[in-house]
Amino acid sequence: MIQKKVDKTMKWITFIILVIFFSQVTTGQGEFEKKNSIYLELAGSGGFGSINFEQIFFKKNITELSWRAGLSFAPIDKNNGTGIVFPLMINALLGKNSHKLEMGLGQGITVTTRGSAFALTTAVLGYRFQPSTKRWFWRVSYTPLISYLVDFQIQHWGGVSVGYTFKNKVK
Repeated sequence: MIQKKVDKTMKWITFIILVIFFSQVTTGQGEFEKKNSIYLELAGSGGFGSINFEQIFFKKNITELSWRAGLSFAPIDKNNGTGIVFPLMINALLGKNSHKLEMGLGQGITVTTRGSAFALTTAVLGYRFQPSTKRWFWRVSYTPLISYLVDFQIQHWGGVSVGYTFKNKVK
């Protein structure tokens, strides 16, 4: 039964990754400022801390959609050792000017040093301050971790981040 749930989870993760990559090909309508960001997140979706890459792939009016991928290390327990965590998420940024509401959903894939693997659903609901004239930004967010493979549990969690945006014009 657990293997079926892991297989189903991996199918969803593969689907999300394919959607992200195909969206890169299909967003060539018009011209917008494509933004790639890198940021450090203390606590949050990657556990105790993570480094993340984010790319905006859609922008219209006050809505921006982005995907992000991160890397983190976290101690699990004696039996599993240390976990290498890969948070993968799709986010929506809503708002004008510098102040944005950030919402997102994804998977936190963990592979341990002792050979086991598991996934947690990650979510984000937060505030992002990113002036359009500046490249630096910060964010604070509620990031619950949701476990569903063996039993359903929600770990209430939060995070703060500081990041830098690289800007490239795309046609």
